[in-house]
Amino acid sequence: MVFSTYSFVLIFLPIVLIVYFGMARFVPRRVQQVFLILASLVFYGALFFNGFGNLSYIWLILSSVIVNYSISLGVQNAKNGTGRKILFTAGVVFNVCLIGYYKYFNFFIENINLVFGTEYLIKYIALPLGISFFTFQQIAYLIGVWKRQERVPQFFDYTLFIVFFPQLVAGPIVFLNDVIDQYRDEKNRFFNVANFSPGIFLFAIGLFKKAVIADTFSDFVLNGYFQVENLAFGQAWMTSLFYTFQIYFDFSGYSDMAIGLARMMNIDLPVNFYSPYKSKSITEFWQRWHITLGRSLAVLIYFPLGGNRKGKVRTCINLLMVFLVSGIWHGAAWAFVIWGLAHGVVRVFEKIFERQIVKVPSLIRIFFTFMFVNAAWVLFRLQDTERALVVLKKMFVPDSFSFENIGILAYNANITYPDILATIYICVAMALAFVMVFVFRKNSIDLYNNFQPKVKWAIVAALLLAISLVHFSRVGAFIYFNF
Repeated sequence: MVFSTYSFVLIFLPIVLIVYFGMARFVPRRVQQVFLILASLVFYGALFFNGFGNLSYIWLILSSVIVNYSISLGVQNAKNGTGRKILFTAGVVFNVCLIGYYKYFNFFIENINLVFGTEYLIKYIALPLGISFFTFQQIAYLIGVWKRQERVPQFFDYTLFIVFFPQLVAGPIVFLNDVIDQYRDEKNRFFNVANFSPGIFLFAIGLFKKAVIADTFSDFVLNGYFQVENLAFGQAWMTSLFYTFQIYFDFSGYSDMAIGLARMMNIDLPVNFYSPYKSKSITEFWQRWHITLGRSLAVLIYFPLGGNRKGKVRTCINLLMVFLVSGIWHGAAWAFVIWGLAHGVVRVFEKIFERQIVKVPSLIRIFFTFMFVNAAWVLFRLQDTERALVVLKKMFVPDSFSFENIGILAYNANITYPDILATIYICVAMALAFVMVFVFRKNSIDLYNNFQPKVKWAIVAALLLAISLVHFSRVGAFIYFNF
């Protein structure tokens, strides 16, 4: 189920909120918690809205929860050091194998066939939504138990920690300490308008970002990348920039909605996205983009490898390993590996020359950071190194500097209008994107943190929700649902 659909906004969410808060005065916390777990599983399987095709996903995530919980208990309570180590290793291997089979099995088979000339059959394996997120979340938790930094909670507390529907499919990747006390707090199970108001306000902003802005830009990107060989210089640049802004508004929109939904239910989730395109370096970019993924990779990869405690050379190698894993985490294709390593190489460059880089004027650093991120997103979007190189060549080594036919990006089979109007439409959309991303001083998180319940904000939220609802007929899945 997707947040930006009629079934979620008009059916699922109202029912969950009314029943959850309606039962608060009549049942103990545990009953409410079980209801929220069941509702989250319904959300994950979308049983009532898309048939029963995804029922197996529910059994998969429940199996993952039960196995990880059992192993965590064993690691916590083990008296024998060897046995404890075996259990911990088994838990990590289980999670890696789970994500490895569903996400990377065919990728490995394809490359084995390519290298060794074999003909092993490629299986059809449906990728369970959010498997990268809930698997990373549980590995990070298991490491916390292994280091005795976490205590194993009761089973229903742990289950809700994993399956809570606002953050289940695409994050934020939550640590147990972020939320466990909030789940146990008795006052949080009762309706609180002081939390509900900023929650629905942020949800409305996120919904608008996704349904109106990101999905509009998605059409431009599809048209532009339909035949990359035919792109001219101007078309290649406009298409790449529209994808850069599409993924920005898509992912920041999801993050806003996740935080807003949780706040409606009196739960504060960690910030996951904070104006990353204003970053002065790739280092800063990854402190602002998918913040909780960076935190998780630090726990899972960077710190176990030694972090920055073993000299600059080892630190640079560790950083490269983190970005390599980040690329692989995002997808089973060499384009993702190259994308991750490219970010890693620039990150290492910044580490080596950080004293010289900080002397460069901020606007220049922001410009070059954005240009690199934009170029790297071409690999990320196309997931095909050959086609990506075609686009990058047209952007940076063009045969001619043609800006003709930019309006073709606005092609719509149902609407016909003059080319000049299409070109104006595309240029205005691009200009507005730059203004929203670079000119606005406060982002959605700033507005959320400074929220005051005033009539003007109620009107703004209502307008954003209404405009978003009108756009639901063309809604697409969130980009990060693929990871």
